[in-house]
Amino acid sequence: MAIRWNLRRRILALACLCVVASALVTSYEHLQRWISDSGTNSVILAVVGPMSGNEADKGLSMVHGAQLYADLHNSQRQDNQVAIVVQQYDDANDKSKAQLIAKQLAATNNVVAVLGHRASATSIKAASIYQRAGLPMVGGSATATEITQNNDWAFRVIPDNHLQGKFVADYVASLAKGKAVLIYSQDKFGESLADSFLNRAELLAIQTLSLGVDLKRDIAKQAELISQKISEFSHTGAVFLAVHDVEGETLVSHLKQQHPNWLFIGSSSIGKQSFPERFKHRSQEREVSGYYTNGVFAVSPILFDVASESTQLFYQSFHKGFGYEPSGVSAAYYDAATIVSAAIDAASGEEGGADDFSQLNIASQRAAIKNHLTGFDSPNNAVQGLTHSLYFDSQGNVLRPMQVGLFSGGAFVSAPIQLQDVNDENLAVRRTDVVYTGIEMQNISEFSTIDMTFKAKFKLWFRSTPGVKAEDIVFLNSVGDLGLQQPIESNFTSQSTYQLYQVEGTFLADAKPGRAAFGEYQLGVSFRHTTLPRSELIYVSDIVGLGQTSLHKNQANQHKVQFDTSQWRQGSTLSFQDTLRKRSLGDPKYLHSDRQAVEFSRFNSLTPVQENVLSLRGRIPAQWQQIIFYSSVLAWLLYALVLDFKLLGQLSRAYGLGNKLLYALFIASAEPLFLDWLAQAYPNTNQLFASNCFDVLWWLLFASTLALLIDVLLWDPIEKRSGRQVPRIMRHLTRGLAYIGAIFAILSFVYQRELTSLLATSGLVAMILGLALQSNLVNIFSGIAISLEKPFKLGDWISLGGYGGPIVGEVIDMNWRTTKVKTADNTLYSIPNNTLANANLNNVSSSGQIVTGGFSASVNKQLEPLQVIPRIEAALMAIDAVNRVYIDVASIGSDNVDYQIKLVHGVDDTATTTDLVWQAIWRLDAEIKQELEVKEPELEIPLLNDA
Repeated sequence: MAIRWNLRRRILALACLCVVASALVTSYEHLQRWISDSGTNSVILAVVGPMSGNEADKGLSMVHGAQLYADLHNSQRQDNQVAIVVQQYDDANDKSKAQLIAKQLAATNNVVAVLGHRASATSIKAASIYQRAGLPMVGGSATATEITQNNDWAFRVIPDNHLQGKFVADYVASLAKGKAVLIYSQDKFGESLADSFLNRAELLAIQTLSLGVDLKRDIAKQAELISQKISEFSHTGAVFLAVHDVEGETLVSHLKQQHPNWLFIGSSSIGKQSFPERFKHRSQEREVSGYYTNGVFAVSPILFDVASESTQLFYQSFHKGFGYEPSGVSAAYYDAATIVSAAIDAASGEEGGADDFSQLNIASQRAAIKNHLTGFDSPNNAVQGLTHSLYFDSQGNVLRPMQVGLFSGGAFVSAPIQLQDVNDENLAVRRTDVVYTGIEMQNISEFSTIDMTFKAKFKLWFRSTPGVKAEDIVFLNSVGDLGLQQPIESNFTSQSTYQLYQVEGTFLADAKPGRAAFGEYQLGVSFRHTTLPRSELIYVSDIVGLGQTSLHKNQANQHKVQFDTSQWRQGSTLSFQDTLRKRSLGDPKYLHSDRQAVEFSRFNSLTPVQENVLSLRGRIPAQWQQIIFYSSVLAWLLYALVLDFKLLGQLSRAYGLGNKLLYALFIASAEPLFLDWLAQAYPNTNQLFASNCFDVLWWLLFASTLALLIDVLLWDPIEKRSGRQVPRIMRHLTRGLAYIGAIFAILSFVYQRELTSLLATSGLVAMILGLALQSNLVNIFSGIAISLEKPFKLGDWISLGGYGGPIVGEVIDMNWRTTKVKTADNTLYSIPNNTLANANLNNVSSSGQIVTGGFSASVNKQLEPLQVIPRIEAALMAIDAVNRVYIDVASIGSDNVDYQIKLVHGVDDTATTTDLVWQAIWRLDAEIKQELEVKEPELEIPLLNDA
């Protein structure tokens, strides 16, 4: 049989094709990238480090840093760019194994560059092999000078030991420390740091005492001797620990408490978040977190709290992607992958594109990458890294200053003074003050989503070195001018300044950006210094003062903001600093800046909130939204085609629930997609109207689903059990109630309207309609109750009392308003269901017999009941249809006794039996009267004679 394609079916089929075509078009870029990634236009970067053993976590942090950049690059790359694949190799921090892996990588024909190795010893061994094979190597953790020395194939994105030692000397000089004690490990690491530090200290006129630590001897005993020599040298100054973290633990535990007036500063091996963990086994450290390390300085390639905005984004992406906080090593290998990728892009562009670059042999690819890495040799020809511009000197070492951290409360935070590089041949570094800043939000009120304002009351504090005017700030999101009043608490010492302010004002809120995030808001405070740029002052989050160190993170008594929790849900408050760029506009202070905009350190404290409602918005991951959207639309169209062709016959109403599910998936996926498109295409458009439209759709879908469930779970079973259709008015009534409830919910929850007056009006209308339809509704609901209870069915004989006398008849018709009963004498009664439900009803069809009452007889009281009752019973039992007779004395009058008679007889003989009973009673009454007339004269004659 040929299938007929009418207009409706053609439209549905065409719509299916359009949906498929639209899905392919919108997914074209992803498909093209997937096809490209599966082809040959990709190169491999090998990350080599300890992937097993005690330092496996450090190796993984290397891989994850590089992988994060590779994922970002591959997701944003253009057609002329080569895809990057990261592969990891395990050298276990063993020199022999490192040499084997280096030879293996040098012999491969697909690895274009190596990122690693982690340790200086393994890097030195591998670097010479890579040099001979012509394989570029970029390190992000090993700092030994020998790695890149006289090796034009080796590069490094973190300062080497020479630059580190020089930087520490500059930092000591910036703190006006005229004397310094250098404690160095007697190995290549310590000796290279010592040489650089001593040379720079001599130029800066710093008097220095140099003390070596023999790694083969007992460190603790040597520490005692060192302590004695420090006391003999001076009573104050700086101690530079040019040692590894292993030796640093012993030296700090022995020297720090004995020389409290000395400033201790450690090498980059000590400047790690993990260094305080080495002291946890000590009893004093268990009692006081940071007992040994509090106040110890250390240099580090990167500190996240003073980092730029791009570094903050890296931190968040890394934590979200891998589930733990990144280390400085992770950031360094992210930078290493960044600069190698830039070299690959430059090389492929030089060759004419990714396809032409991929056709080169491996030696040519490696040489091209190495040449472009060497070309990154100045600030004007550099690659932007996470914290600084990346470029190399003639030895392949990056040129940028270190950052200085301070251990406090078991955490490693930025030191109050940092040194920045400047483009001046006479100056190497410039001082930057760091201000530890905290905001404790106390109360948020009067938040309005219409004008996006709220009132906030909070405490704000600054802790900095003396002389820094940290309080000279401008609030960036305040409504009107808002300044700081006098501090409510302050504390000034020779080493620090602390000021605490109480602030209260009105601020602007922000709608949280991003797909599926509409309806979420960020309530917070943002400020910057009035005049000082970021190069001179940086506000950082006081994680110690805010209780965000590892010691406090798991405590349950964290500060809570007072907020209207009945309407809003609040998330955890986030404090961070980023960079605000402001055009100089000819300001003389910034005329000599090499940038068109001035960068300020901006401090932010944000509390995310969202409406305290049940919502599916954002529940679908972004990568699945388009897939679910197109799938739901296509499935709905195919569902409509199936129904139109009736391919599955008469579908059950329950299949409609599947259709509702498709609608739900469609709305849930279409909402974030549309809102995201609207925000990008029309950024100034108010998205509230569009969001409200989707909320209305959700409520209407809920109402239609509820109406369908009532049909499926209530009315359909009633119809199936009763064998007749439920009145349409009942189905329409429940559907109407569902949609009316949805309309009330829309007005209340979507448009925030008061429902008191509306409910009062609707209640009055409902009362009027209820009174007008009361009798019909009562009968209909009684009919439903009868259908559910089933006291009788069609064809049953019932006996009904209380309806103008007894009715005995056959049920011949039932509907939702009345039940029709036909008696034996063909009298037809139409009984309202309400009356039938409240009457005394007896279904006699099961036994075939019926008890009939209403018969009575009045007999002269001259005859005793004991004489009368047997005679009545005998007269009635003589009737064939009567099976049993019940006689009771109803009443005794002055002359007569009334008898009430009930009898049991067959249902089919009701009319005949009733007639015969009355005849028998009449005959018995006549007999008794005749008997009494005969007796009366006999009784009266003697009386007459006596008279």
